[in-house]
Amino acid sequence: MRRAFTHASGLSLALLLVSAAATSGEFTDPATGFSVTVPDGFAIRPPRQDPNHETLVDIVSLTGQPPVAGRSEALCAAGFRRNPKGAIASQDALNALPALRNRVAEARQILNGQGLETETVEPIHSRDFAGFEIVSIPTTGPDHRNVRIYMAIMDRVIGRTDIVCATTKQALPSALPVFRAIRDGTRPPTR
Repeated sequence: MRRAFTHASGLSLALLLVSAAATSGEFTDPATGFSVTVPDGFAIRPPRQDPNHETLVDIVSLTGQPPVAGRSEALCAAGFRRNPKGAIASQDALNALPALRNRVAEARQILNGQGLETETVEPIHSRDFAGFEIVSIPTTGPDHRNVRIYMAIMDRVIGRTDIVCATTKQALPSALPVFRAIRDGTRPPTR
C-alpha cells in the first residue's frame, strides 16, 4: 500500500508537467472501462503515459475557475492503478476502520517526506470503496503557503483510483465541491 500511495501522491508533481489539448467532459478507457465524467465547464485531456498508473487523464477548467496553483494548465489529474490479483482479500477488509486508519497514517508520513504538510484529512463515506481525502500544503516553492493540494484516494479490491487537484488557499473553499464532483465522476475499470 505504501508504494501505491507514493504513486498517487506523485500525481501532484505530474500536474506541473502536462500540456495536451483538452477534449470532452467524458472519458472511458476502451481497454479497461475506467471512466471519468467531469462537470460542465471542465474538459478531459487525452490519456497520457505514466509509470504509476494504468490509466491517467488530466482535467482542465474551461473558465479558469477554480484557479490552478503552480505552472500547470491542468487543475486535476485522475488515475487508476490495478492491484495484483489476490493482493486484497475483500472490500470489507479494505473498508475496516483499522485498515483505513493505517492508510491515512501512511499517507501523512509519505506526504511529509515529499514536502507536503497535511492540513486536513476527511473520510469519503461509501460502501463501494475505502476512501479518504487529504488537503496538504507544500513546504517549499514559490508562494507555497498559498497553494493547496487536494487528494482523494479510493481503494477497491480491483485497485486504487486517485484524484489530485491543485488550487490556491483562497479558492479552496469554493473549489472543494468541484473537486468532489470530479472525484464522484470517476468509475473503476469494468474489466
